[in-house]
Amino acid sequence: MGGKLKLRKRIKTLQEIQKMENSDVPYTTSAIAKKLEVSKATVSNYRKVLRKEGLIKDKHREMDTGGDWMFVRSLFDEIPCIQKFITRCQLDELVPTEYTNRLYDICTVKAISPEKLIEGTLEDAEKIYSDFTAIYKKRHPELMMDRYHRAIRKFLIFNRMSIPPNSKVMPSGTDSSGDYSRVRLTDLEVLSGIKFLENNYGSEWATLFGTHHEIFARPATMLNWSPNIELEYAEVDGKSYEYASCSVFEKKTKRHFDKLIIQPKIIKRLSELNQNKNLITGEQKAISTKYASMLRTFYIEIGKIEKDIKYKKGVEGWLYYNRPIYAIRHSAAVMWMRRTAFNLELVSKMGWDDTKTLSKYYARTTVKNIMQAGTCYYCRPPQTQTAERLFCSATHALAYLNGARK
Repeated sequence: MGGKLKLRKRIKTLQEIQKMENSDVPYTTSAIAKKLEVSKATVSNYRKVLRKEGLIKDKHREMDTGGDWMFVRSLFDEIPCIQKFITRCQLDELVPTEYTNRLYDICTVKAISPEKLIEGTLEDAEKIYSDFTAIYKKRHPELMMDRYHRAIRKFLIFNRMSIPPNSKVMPSGTDSSGDYSRVRLTDLEVLSGIKFLENNYGSEWATLFGTHHEIFARPATMLNWSPNIELEYAEVDGKSYEYASCSVFEKKTKRHFDKLIIQPKIIKRLSELNQNKNLITGEQKAISTKYASMLRTFYIEIGKIEKDIKYKKGVEGWLYYNRPIYAIRHSAAVMWMRRTAFNLELVSKMGWDDTKTLSKYYARTTVKNIMQAGTCYYCRPPQTQTAERLFCSATHALAYLNGARK
């Protein structure tokens, strides 16, 4: 039996080497050995066999367009121009991976060394990046290119290339510019979303969505988050109600933000999970793509967007369709404003550096909101109620969500 297994492994290794040797990617002996987890001597010997049988191209492969770093991510950071760039980012108190991870994607998709981006003219770099953008958008139509624009601009500017501010290939602005400060789901739509994801995709996705709408972490942070919650209690009118708190670290701002979870359904789900395991396990890009697709389907289901309409930037439908995950951060910000009598100061402390960013881009206070201030569905309920409940404080929202009424 053992001999058969070894034979199968040898055949599979030969097949993989044949496939890699006949591809357009310039694999080195070391790269193939690392990828297949065999020795370099084994690769060389198998190459000879394949070449003798005429199964691989008999030619010398130049390594000017790739290298082992294409298969071992850590080696990319050891390339001299990337090492220098990382040092500059650290001196500027930036998170290097915010830029190097994007540069790595660009270089691997195009199968070029990062030196190729800076050894020619700006036009040469623009051509490479334009090709990458076309390929990447085709593979990941749901993802925005903001971070890639920032990464390539930062890298080229660091290497003394002058990029015009109005560059069409590497724009300095954001893909999602527009007024999305009133993008929101109602309380009933949030509950409907939990049920929709539960029924169609599974409880783990429903938990992710419900938790996301409570703590409104940025997409990359949320998809890598494990439920490190602490259960606590707040007293309202002589009764004790359970809520959860947690701390979330946002790489973008390099800050920890304290978060609250007061939706009983979500607290129950999280308290039953492994606190040291991500809500969804797997490769983050695959999770992001799947989650975005689910949310987009849900938004179509509840009428936020229509399937066959292409929305222009600046309108709410564009955000729901093109950045479905990020739309949750916008919606949750508005919800927490409603839960705290539109207290910008309190809500901003849970996810933003200042109140200006929150009020301008995420949860703009309207004239109607000003007139609604003081309304509380727990202690001062309006005669006509809607699906967007208002509260004078988070504790009264907590009591109400647990079924309490004055």
